[in-house]
Amino acid sequence: MLDEAFENVKGQMGPCGISCALCRLGNGSVAETALRLQEQIDFYEIPSWAPATPGGAELDFDRLRKALDWMHTYARCLGCEQGGGPPECAIRTCANGRGFILCSDCPDLEGCGKFDWLGESAGVLRENLKRSRGRSKQELVEEAIGKMKQ
Repeated sequence: MLDEAFENVKGQMGPCGISCALCRLGNGSVAETALRLQEQIDFYEIPSWAPATPGGAELDFDRLRKALDWMHTYARCLGCEQGGGPPECAIRTCANGRGFILCSDCPDLEGCGKFDWLGESAGVLRENLKRSRGRSKQELVEEAIGKMKQ
């Protein structure tokens, strides 16, 4: 399943410069981690002995199972190019509206506040985009995947 998710997004990059293959939501890692965690909980029969440990009696393992099942099914991103990503992403909306594949083509990138919702990553993404000016999305995706394989 992880390989399938990776194959679905490996050639994608959001206008923000995030390579979908490196994103844990895009490449399926988050969904698969949820599945693996549930398998470990079941294998070690944690719900049966958790009540004997501090705070364990207060845990609702049925709700946790439902949450992990939901994550395994839905915590997957198709990538911006296939309708994934945050539905109201201001970065994608702006780039699409202005005809940019990547924000690196935008002359207003330097002071763009649309990245702010990404917290500490905002500055890193903007800097990466500035450094990548003049390069194609395909070049950047291939470079990102190459780094991932190292």
